[in-house]
Parts: sequence; C-alpha cells; structure tokens
Amino acid sequence: MKYMIFAGLLLAGCGAAVGPTANRTPANAPDTCNAAAHQGLIGMDAASSLALPEPKRLYGPNDAVTTDYNPDRLNVQLNEIDNIVAITCG
Repeated sequence: MKYMIFAGLLLAGCGAAVGPTANRTPANAPDTCNAAAHQGLIGMDAASSLALPEPKRLYGPNDAVTTDYNPDRLNVQLNEIDNIVAITCG
C-alpha cells in the first residue's frame, strides 16, 4: 500500500494517458537510459527500484501517466501487487 501512495505522489500532476499507445517505447528505440542493465530487477518488489538512477517513474496498471517520451527516463512498470514487470526507456 505504501508503494502505491509513493507512486501516486510521483505521478501527482500528470495527465491521463490517451489511447492504447500511451507510454509505449518505440519498437526500434535505442537503449538510451541503460534499461538493459536493470532487467535483473524484474519480478522484485517496487522498493527495489528506489536505487535506480533518475529520471525514473514508477506506475501500475491503473495509474495515469503522461504520453511524453523522454529517452533518458527509466519507466518501471508495476503489476497489481507492486512487483516490477518491465523496465523500459521513455
């Protein structure tokens, strides 16, 4: 629960995602944020992502996120029980 509050605070002020392509990393995008180095965190709880470098954003399946693309930002996608399911750039 505390991770949901933390994620909510991080996303405060963000607009709602628009359409099914919201927050999608382009298929051929280079690994500009070094996401490949952090793939070992997949399956771990959200607290594990706190050590990741900035800029980063954590979001769950029902969280609103902006549709802007920042190639240097780590996106940490969480599931319903706050486990990391994906780490991408954007």
